Amino acid sequence: MWQPRGKKGTITIKSNTGRKRITILGALNIGDLSITKTLTEETCNAERIIEFLQKVKEAYPDMKIVIVLDNARYNYAKATRTFAEENNILLLFLPPYAPNLNIIERLWKFSKKHLVNNTYHKEFSKFFDATERFFNNLDEHHQELTSILTQKFQIIHAE
Repeated sequence: MWQPRGKKGTITIKSNTGRKRITILGALNIGDLSITKTLTEETCNAERIIEFLQKVKEAYPDMKIVIVLDNARYNYAKATRTFAEENNILLLFLPPYAPNLNIIERLWKFSKKHLVNNTYHKEFSKFFDATERFFNNLDEHHQELTSILTQKFQIIHAE
């Protein structure tokens, strides 16, 4: 929400400090819109990515897995790439500054709309619980998600 400060009619609303963060790692199954996720307060690094890739591998043990990633350093780490190779996981890196090409970015935007926008959580634990509940109950938003989590992209050709 945005409003001018100090003007008549403005209201004071509580907001969260943002000092604590939730790291959300997710893999979206585009076929059924299910998500494999990890929520943690720990910082993201190569070790965390490897733990997450292991979780995805356990969810889809006999399938070819393709994970679309941004260019964060921990995604490119040698340990991450080695683990992926050893476990038949293809890491597909997006071009720089192209998050719109990763379908899961639409899910992140959707989740922020439901969890953060104009919402105040008095305690961080309540925010963490709300986040966990949201991702555990994505099927409640299935109709909305089917319209935004599509594989349709507009290709713009440079001339």
